[in-house]
Amino acid sequence: MEGLYQFTITGGISGSTYILVFVVGIVSAVLACYLPVLAMFANYVQRGAAGDKRKAIRISINFILGMVVTSLITGLIFALLGQQFLPFVGKYRLLSWVPPLFDILAGLQLLGVISFAMPTFHKPPSRQEGTQSTVGAFRLGIPYGLVISPCAIPIFFALISYIALQGSPLHGALLMTTYTLGKGAVLAAVAVFSITILRKLAKWGGPVKKIAGYLSIVMGIVFLVIGFIK
Repeated sequence: MEGLYQFTITGGISGSTYILVFVVGIVSAVLACYLPVLAMFANYVQRGAAGDKRKAIRISINFILGMVVTSLITGLIFALLGQQFLPFVGKYRLLSWVPPLFDILAGLQLLGVISFAMPTFHKPPSRQEGTQSTVGAFRLGIPYGLVISPCAIPIFFALISYIALQGSPLHGALLMTTYTLGKGAVLAAVAVFSITILRKLAKWGGPVKKIAGYLSIVMGIVFLVIGFIK
């Protein structure tokens, strides 16, 4: 991970940089800490698509586009703040408590303790309802663009540090978008996977959801404590 950090800080902006960022986006979405997000997303798509693969892909694309909007704005902010951003992060220790807090909330969501405002689908949507569902997926993707799992903190910190030090709003927006598209590739795969496989494993959905919820809460607390001990 130190090698990745040094590469992003010292390397210039090139095509290989965007390829690397896309790859680390994929890696960030397959880490164990991101499992609760994938589980909630799979359940959301499965309910919304009602067994239709094309509809599942449409929902996932709109969800990813919502994430892209957030990432694009985030990249612009990091680039415009420049090197002033890094002391701010260190002063308020944002990377020590914000990502673990998201994981704890995600775990509570999986356990049914709290409920985020997610669009629900009680019946197969009509054409108008289908349009509303895709818009709902887009709106839902916007806040999820900020979800960072504790396991991906070093990757994310390397990326935002690189963007801040480069100070280019254009590249900052494009790099954060590329990172999100890497995660989006995994989410798109999950959208199809949830229709073809998760339906057959529905009887295991409850236990898996609870295990993922408890795991998310435990890991969030652990990383929260570790972050404040350092």
